[in-house]
Amino acid sequence: MYKYVKYITVILTTLAPIGVFGEPAVTTSTNDPMVMKIYPDGTKVVVRWSEIGKAVDNGEKHGGAPRIIAYDPGKDGIVPIGQPAATVSTPPSTPTPMPSGTSVVTPESSKTVNTTPSPMSDTDDYGPIEGFGLRTDVGIAFQQSLSGRESGDYFTTTFQPGIRFDIEPFYNVSDWFSIGIETAFIHNTVHSVSTNGDSVYRGNPDLGNGDLYQVPILLNTRFQFPTKGPIRWFFGGGVGGNWNFANVSTQHDNGEPYNATSCQWNYAFELSTGVCYTICSGFDLNASFKTLCTPNPLGEDQNGQIKASYNYAAEVGLAWRF
Repeated sequence: MYKYVKYITVILTTLAPIGVFGEPAVTTSTNDPMVMKIYPDGTKVVVRWSEIGKAVDNGEKHGGAPRIIAYDPGKDGIVPIGQPAATVSTPPSTPTPMPSGTSVVTPESSKTVNTTPSPMSDTDDYGPIEGFGLRTDVGIAFQQSLSGRESGDYFTTTFQPGIRFDIEPFYNVSDWFSIGIETAFIHNTVHSVSTNGDSVYRGNPDLGNGDLYQVPILLNTRFQFPTKGPIRWFFGGGVGGNWNFANVSTQHDNGEPYNATSCQWNYAFELSTGVCYTICSGFDLNASFKTLCTPNPLGEDQNGQIKASYNYAAEVGLAWRF
């Protein structure tokens, strides 16, 4: 009996070092252990400790220099060779080989990946998209010549460039559509008057001074193109009434001076286009071009024929969105 026990002891002593009883087949030298380099983008590389000092690793391809930690095969998802299958809880799969000195381990979580955030929309800086606002504009006004026939005489009146001032409370229904009530003050001085081919100019005793005032009140609509930047293009239109007031100083046939005035309400419509730039949240700078048309600009006690009146304005202004 003693002889058999002796033989069994010799066999166990011989087989134990080669891992028959589940010992890991791969051992790590205590003098040159395996270590792991972890880069800023999450990439992990397993190398020998002796390879760390052979070359400077700045991690150009992985977002910067790595940090070095001790390598634990079990913790980092590598099953030691020779581990009993009964202890593996996951379905059988292709065994993971031991990493070499240049192996790359997939990042364990997307949280460690350095991603660049998408650019923030300017909507937060644009300010209120819906709600009330106030718009003011000022600029130069060009009045087209008025021509027609009165009491059998043909006449043409030309005007010098003038000024236009607008104010418009409005309501933004959405970021692309708004409605408002616009009123304006337009002033142009008379340059010359031609009657049946004979022309007199401003300052002449037969003409003296002459002025044309217009005050339109219009219901406006405006369509704006929403964009991702601070610049937005728009176009719009309005319809309503236009109050015309004309004042001319002249003289009678006997040389006595007198002032002729005429005022009248006429229906009118307007077209506009332009661009606005958001300076800061809820505050815009506008540049626009407007055409005001009075189809039948008859004055007080006039019953002749006068062509449509057109007034063109180039303006800049500010808008507040509350």
